[in-house]
Amino acid sequence: MGRGRWRYRKLFRKRYGRIIWLVIKRNGQKGFFKFPVQKKQRREHRILVANEYIAAALAKSVGLPVAKVKQVTVRGSRGIRRRGLLSQKASANKVIPWKKAKKRVYRKPQKKVKKADLLARIVAFDAWIMNPDRNNRNLILYRKKSAKHYKWYLIDHGIAVFGKPSRWSLRKAKRKFRKKKAYKFTMHSGSKKKQRIPKGLERFTLDNRKSFDKMVKKIKKLPNSVIRKAVKKVPKGCLRRAERKFITKVLIHRKKQIKKIVKRISKRFK
Repeated sequence: MGRGRWRYRKLFRKRYGRIIWLVIKRNGQKGFFKFPVQKKQRREHRILVANEYIAAALAKSVGLPVAKVKQVTVRGSRGIRRRGLLSQKASANKVIPWKKAKKRVYRKPQKKVKKADLLARIVAFDAWIMNPDRNNRNLILYRKKSAKHYKWYLIDHGIAVFGKPSRWSLRKAKRKFRKKKAYKFTMHSGSKKKQRIPKGLERFTLDNRKSFDKMVKKIKKLPNSVIRKAVKKVPKGCLRRAERKFITKVLIHRKKQIKKIVKRISKRFK
């Protein structure tokens, strides 16, 4: 087997009609491989892939660390080849979700995490890309054995951008979207409209308002060409031309209205 290929290691999780495997390369690099099992999920998988690719590209464009994602094919334990989405895991002695960090980490990130000021920018970024699900499991901390401080990166943007794959409808989205009120637009409904924020980061964002405001300015000044390139990174066959055009327009108009978007969210920071 080639050095560049990923190999099945073990089943990591199975839920909601999707399976996640832990996979590994010969050089020891690990990752999480997600693929749909049910026929319905296979049809929806294209939107999940688009969400992940666009979110990762935009995160990089505004300076936020994010897991590398790509479509790959992996042969399972029974020899069956599966096509799915890979999210690479950091190569470090300790890799944990924010959820498993000790209290002193999320109470005072500036003392335990490198580039902690960037943590205060996550809220603004998630608001822009319509990601309501930044929970304590998809903010990852990692460090080598000798390191005193953690580094970090973002993962799991499967319901950002286009929203939940199973509920995506271009026709409904077009009917709902209005340029003048792009800051209110979302494909989410009910409780999912409320943006989730990892433990401790509401207070940290409030205490580091300057860093938060810098992200708002950075998003607003981002060239439209960067957004177009991010959408073009989505693998061929995942999005229809009309869908690419629509989501590009949405992200551009939300970028222009980012101050209104974060103003609505900032009401929680009290």
